[in-house]
Amino acid sequence: MNIMSRSAIVTGVGLAAFVVAYATLILTGNTEIRMSADPGAAGVTLWATLLPPLAAIILARLVPPRVPPPQPLAELPRPRLVTESRMLVAAALVFPLAVLLVGRGLLYPVFKVAILLVVPLVGFRLLRKGGPAARSMPAPVTWLAPLPAVLAWFLLAEVSPLSPPLTQQLPDPVTLAVGSLITLLTASVLEEIFYRGWLQTRLEALYGTWPGILVTSLLFAAMHVSHIRPDAIGIGLASVVAAQGLFGLMQGYLWARYRNIWVIILIHVVVNLVYVDMLIRPSA
Repeated sequence: MNIMSRSAIVTGVGLAAFVVAYATLILTGNTEIRMSADPGAAGVTLWATLLPPLAAIILARLVPPRVPPPQPLAELPRPRLVTESRMLVAAALVFPLAVLLVGRGLLYPVFKVAILLVVPLVGFRLLRKGGPAARSMPAPVTWLAPLPAVLAWFLLAEVSPLSPPLTQQLPDPVTLAVGSLITLLTASVLEEIFYRGWLQTRLEALYGTWPGILVTSLLFAAMHVSHIRPDAIGIGLASVVAAQGLFGLMQGYLWARYRNIWVIILIHVVVNLVYVDMLIRPSA
């Protein structure tokens, strides 16, 4: 099977996963999804998971970058790209399994940094073998072009009636500040570097843009399987694909379109930083 045929199959299967997820939730009447594992966090409607990312993707498609975005990793030999991609996919699969075993307590950020940062960096170093450095995240060449997509997403996801009220139980100010900093570094920054900057860029170079985006977004969704209740695994899987998976799809498309890692990190910061919610969302 040639690469084009394989890419078409991966694209079709990836898109089908999103269609099946939304169809499952609609047909079973599970039209509200909890996006956060925080105690007391409000659920969001399927429209709230669908419309903001979709609007951002459409606007990004309509607003091309003024300068063609870099296509990194072109200088790396294909066998090295394949090996590095397999290592990253393995890490992306091991991490949610580790979370299921150790939970989301104090060890969670330690395992996250070890599996999603330390292991890849060591692996890159060992696989380099004196070859050129893998520069998968080039310096941004465009800043204004992504703004319409980012603004549309922000208004729909954070300001409009689609955004849920702030209902989760918040800890004391010191604990909240420390937790927010850890979340910013290990989620907003590390996840975008690992999933988009490292993994998606390599999959794109090997199999094409949309296979890279789709596979990465589904692996990003798999990272959130610890949110799933044991008594509702099917609905839980559909929920993480529909919510976190589609968010990852938007992030992946913005990364492929503009190659500006700071833009997608900013979006992720807005999603995870509760201080943003405290400023712009009503409290229930």
